[in-house]
Amino acid sequence: MKTNILQSLIREQLKKALNEEYQDKYKMVGTLITNLDIRPQKEIYSDIRALPGITTISSIEPIPYNEQTLSSFRSILTVKVDGYPWITKGGFSKDKMKDIISSILKVPGVKSFNLNSDGVTSI
Repeated sequence: MKTNILQSLIREQLKKALNEEYQDKYKMVGTLITNLDIRPQKEIYSDIRALPGITTISSIEPIPYNEQTLSSFRSILTVKVDGYPWITKGGFSKDKMKDIISSILKVPGVKSFNLNSDGVTSI
């Protein structure tokens, strides 16, 4: 292989490595179980959206509303997280998602939040 071709390939690889964007956005999908006897679902969702780093949430009800119990209401929750609050304070990684899950579990009315098989993915 000619030296100039090899140099060109190395240069391309270095550019890709240097221009690679810092990964700071993740999506997690999980089953959320809430107690609607305590609070309405929209208030629970509002509190989850207000947690640091969470940018958006969306939900799907896997069981029709009229077939669910209010004390154990199930939904599939998709949460998008931006790592900005942590990047400025020493770093953000996929491991930080455990802290975010702990924060979700502290929201009044939330009984559990378990990650689905696809769990946490980068955006």
